[in-house]
Amino acid sequence: MSQETAVKVKNNEFDNMVRFAFRLTGVNILILAAVGLIGLLQPEEMTAWLALVVLGLIGINLFANLIVFYLSLVGLFKSTLKWRAALALLFSLVLFALYLLIIAVTMAG
Repeated sequence: MSQETAVKVKNNEFDNMVRFAFRLTGVNILILAAVGLIGLLQPEEMTAWLALVVLGLIGINLFANLIVFYLSLVGLFKSTLKWRAALALLFSLVLFALYLLIIAVTMAG
């Protein structure tokens, strides 16, 4: 394999990472919307199983958001899809800020 082909394959790997991170960002937004809808539609006293489901969704979402943050940060420097990586990174930071806001509001209220 020539050196030019090796570089091209490596760029493809980084581009694929950024594409995956961008798709995972969409899934994170959908999970956050589901958690928000469950929180709005349920009364103050949630059943125990629903609280566990919501807690599981939040845990999955935060873990996936960390993955998006890492992949988009790496892609920002090593991929040719820099704008898509920057957008995924921005969405990741916004989702982290939303979770911090939700935690602050629930602790204050």
